[in-house]
Amino acid sequence: MKPLNNLHVKPTRPPLRIIYSLSLVCLFLLSTEVQAQNDADKSCIECHKEAVEKEHIHGPTATSCIACHETNGQKHPQEGVAGFSLFAEGSELCYSCHTDLEEEHGLRYKHKPLKNKECTSCHEVHSSDNQKFLLDDTPKLCFSCHTEYEKHIETATTVHTASLEGESCLKCHNPHASKIRRLLVDVNRNLCLSCHNKIIKKDDRKLANIEKHLKDNSHNHPALKKSCTSCHSPHYSERKRLFKENYPLGNYAKAQEDNYTLCFNCHDTDIINAETTASGTGFREGERNLHFVHLNKKKGRTCMNCHDVHAANNTKLIATTVRFGRWDMPLNFLENDNGGTCATGCHKERSYTRSQE
Repeated sequence: MKPLNNLHVKPTRPPLRIIYSLSLVCLFLLSTEVQAQNDADKSCIECHKEAVEKEHIHGPTATSCIACHETNGQKHPQEGVAGFSLFAEGSELCYSCHTDLEEEHGLRYKHKPLKNKECTSCHEVHSSDNQKFLLDDTPKLCFSCHTEYEKHIETATTVHTASLEGESCLKCHNPHASKIRRLLVDVNRNLCLSCHNKIIKKDDRKLANIEKHLKDNSHNHPALKKSCTSCHSPHYSERKRLFKENYPLGNYAKAQEDNYTLCFNCHDTDIINAETTASGTGFREGERNLHFVHLNKKKGRTCMNCHDVHAANNTKLIATTVRFGRWDMPLNFLENDNGGTCATGCHKERSYTRSQE
């Protein structure tokens, strides 16, 4: 007789009917649990109808309240006692689902509500009548904190259309965080040219395609190397064309500093004040200041009577043509190492030479 421990015992499988029965039990328990949760969610909404009244319903609100809320052991409902609490606080709760945003929100420059982990300063948590569950449409939502902008826009002479239409503030600013100061979505120049890359019709004016103009000309105004906002306000201005400082529009203006504060942020005031100079301007006959000659007249010429303020094919930014009423006046400027020549609609051909050797 062989020892018992050497016996080969063939394993046996439970009958199929038992496996089938166990499967049914598991499915029943699972479906019962799911149904119980669905019933619980419906029960929540019976009292908290306001949570789902608006057009856009937050996914967890529509399917499972316990995605965000958990019982704290208190009897619920009872007046003055909260029976549930959030399983995480502030933005940490949001990141439990919106994992993709956590990395973006780690960028250097953060919007103050995000920095304070206050997502609900801008977003509804259950349902909203606005896209992205915003508390209000932009720019109204932004104005709820940035009240100074709303106040100034109401009284401003010129308002940047992009600030108020379509996505408004969100065209230029990231509402959460950015690697660029002022929460810009791109560097200043690129941002402006993302719209000013075509002819824009505004009221009775046409705004030029600035991107094309800059590419088509060899010399750009040095101020543009910093940003367009060196000269223009991105939101609103008390002056036309969103100028940040005074500049006279039209062909004529008095030669006084207050008229040209925009230009004199960079340029020397000797241009209009010094009758003679050896360094205040390159537009001179010897030391005779030809800017002074052109500006200090009864009908003093303005800068844009000769210069293109954005770009030109010469170092002095002398324009090819200048709008004079309905006439595109040719300037025919030729530059040389010691001066230049022009033959405009104002006068016959004239030359100037800086060095009088």
